[in-house]
Amino acid sequence: MLRSLYSGVSGLINHQMKMDIIGNNIANINTVGYKGGRINFSEALNQTLANATPGRGSGYINPMQVGLGMKTASIENMFSQGNLENTGIKTDMALEGDGFFVVKSSTGNLYTRAGQFFFNADGKLVNQRGLSVQGWMVNDENDRIGYGAGNLSDIVIDPNMVSEAKETDNVWFTGNLNAGLETTTEVWTMGSALTESGANATAATLLNNLEQVSTPLVAGDTIVIDGTEPDGTTVSSTYTYAAGDTVQQLLDAINAAYSNSTATLSDGKIVLTDNEAGDSKSTISLTNGATNAGSINFPNFVNSTPGETGKARTSVIVYDSLGSAHNVILDFVKTTTDGKWTWTASTDGNETITSGNTGSVTFDDAGVMQSFLFDGGVNQLSLDPGDGANPMAITLHAESSENYSGITQFDSLSTLNVREQDGRSTGNLVGLTIGHDGVISGSFTNGEIDSIARISLARFSNNGGLSDLGDGLYQESLASGDVEVVSLKEGDETSIISGALEMSNVDLSKEFTDMITTQRGFQASAKIITTADQMLSDLMALKR
Repeated sequence: MLRSLYSGVSGLINHQMKMDIIGNNIANINTVGYKGGRINFSEALNQTLANATPGRGSGYINPMQVGLGMKTASIENMFSQGNLENTGIKTDMALEGDGFFVVKSSTGNLYTRAGQFFFNADGKLVNQRGLSVQGWMVNDENDRIGYGAGNLSDIVIDPNMVSEAKETDNVWFTGNLNAGLETTTEVWTMGSALTESGANATAATLLNNLEQVSTPLVAGDTIVIDGTEPDGTTVSSTYTYAAGDTVQQLLDAINAAYSNSTATLSDGKIVLTDNEAGDSKSTISLTNGATNAGSINFPNFVNSTPGETGKARTSVIVYDSLGSAHNVILDFVKTTTDGKWTWTASTDGNETITSGNTGSVTFDDAGVMQSFLFDGGVNQLSLDPGDGANPMAITLHAESSENYSGITQFDSLSTLNVREQDGRSTGNLVGLTIGHDGVISGSFTNGEIDSIARISLARFSNNGGLSDLGDGLYQESLASGDVEVVSLKEGDETSIISGALEMSNVDLSKEFTDMITTQRGFQASAKIITTADQMLSDLMALKR
């Protein structure tokens, strides 16, 4: 009779314990990173009344055993994945997959799935209890020895961190130089020919024999030569006539007056041609001196060929070793040779280009670049920044690569530009991002994004064997196995989700169902006790 009482008591005790676990699960339905618990029952030790024995025939008689109730076999946490909830806070982190964050306490490392982290006043990444999140700072030393359990450290990020300046070593060009552009030479030509006896004059024709002479010149008469040089410089000169002078002496006087243009006679017309092709401000006019006795009616000059330059311009900001910016301007000028351009580099500040400031680029008849050369036997542009920084040596890249096109020459609009340069100024930290692999990257005002730290991940062979310390913290035990601390990589099954938290994995509908079955089990166990008690009462009544 007493065995049934003890069985009922064991049912009450253990179902009450199950109710405690259900209540704890439901209470933590909104606890971040909470892993629901469960209790497993088993039958208590049986009392053997008789062992198995041989029967009278060929069979056997089964043993006779009476159970002594139930007991709790185990209580464990279930480490299934909880739902992720977006918070928008970058330092909130959720683990998707197996593993734990590592935090450091005064007694050693602990482990958690609750990723409610933040940077404290010292720049240290901590959880809500102030425990430091463990990982690795990204630096040359850790790159050398690797990222493992032996060199775990606090993650500390200085909000005043500065991205160091980097000197520009390379500049890459892309775009098109317009093949349709032409570079021409400025030409001024008399509107009509000088003539002698109805024929075009020659250089040997006497000036006074020209049909344009209305009154013969006398010695000392002058012809005023006015105009401008190709660069706009004013030309003002006077030719003085001497008896017997020819058209050649007038041409000589014009050539003496112009230093960058040349006067010739063609089909009786005086022609002034610039010595160099390109944009020009040249002009010319011939007039009789105000006090002349004689007079020549000179035809006006017309701009028969305007001087123009086929050109394109681009510029690039480069950075010296101190992070100072310098503007380098590159002008490309099309020559009169098909497919050939010259280029010139210049600056607009206190910098000095010491070498490599000129060169040429050539294209084939399909518009594909064939060469990009420097003048003077150099292969780099050398720049003195003029601010105390190191002298710079910049390599200019105009060739095409596998992924990018360089400079081309097609008959379309010039689109020359700089695709990239590899220097940068100093930059201040303006933001942080956390990747799926746990890498914390900093964004700086100079446009750089640098890896600063890595968050570690802990794994155990038996998560259910961890000791639950509360506050979402776990500690390794004999049953959990040794911890394995790893650095996540792209493609790992586990990933860190920034800006989200893992919620409790408790299934409320299941807990309510378990609550009903637990209540029924408790009620049934209580009924065992009341029934056994009634039977004992009936037994006691037999003596009356």
